[in-house]
Amino acid sequence: MFNPYALGGWTAAANLNADSARNTVPQPSIFGALPYPTQDPPSMFISFRFTSFSPSILDCTVVGPQAKTHFHISTDIPTPGFTTIFNADNEPMTIIEWLPNPVLEIRGIVPKQRVSEWLVLSPAKRYRTMVAQGRTFIWAPDGESICLYALGLGVPQTHARLTREDGAVALEITAEAIRIGLLPVCVTAAFLLQSGRNID
Repeated sequence: MFNPYALGGWTAAANLNADSARNTVPQPSIFGALPYPTQDPPSMFISFRFTSFSPSILDCTVVGPQAKTHFHISTDIPTPGFTTIFNADNEPMTIIEWLPNPVLEIRGIVPKQRVSEWLVLSPAKRYRTMVAQGRTFIWAPDGESICLYALGLGVPQTHARLTREDGAVALEITAEAIRIGLLPVCVTAAFLLQSGRNID
């Protein structure tokens, strides 16, 4: 005798043809009329932490997944008046000169310029505009965080989120933002925004 429920994979005492291990992910209605439960999407952010403050973020380490060191930040060493952000290969990635109007360069990404011209404060002082990788972004407060949004049409897309924690600063960044080369830019911007120094 033909049992239509057995073909659908439903388990029941009378359904001897069903395989309970098979088809564990809910399937949508074939007609699309009924809702179905979805699995939670994986976290879209990858977490990095500015840690090991010595004594502040001006001298610290940036660790990523599996507590791997991705960057380290050194101020006034080897040159007074400068902060250098080194990559995992211990190569200088970002150089900031603490002049009355601080200047920065992110090697191969942002040419040497004033910080205030790269992280431009809005007239109402509510957000900062930043240009990187040929695109314009905005750093804006969102509750306890400062978020990085891409400027464009439609709903703003969050690319990164910066949050102060006890003894650390958390930078969460999307895999897409890393793919398009924003990790060094976000680390540099996060450092500047949390440095406690005048950047305007």
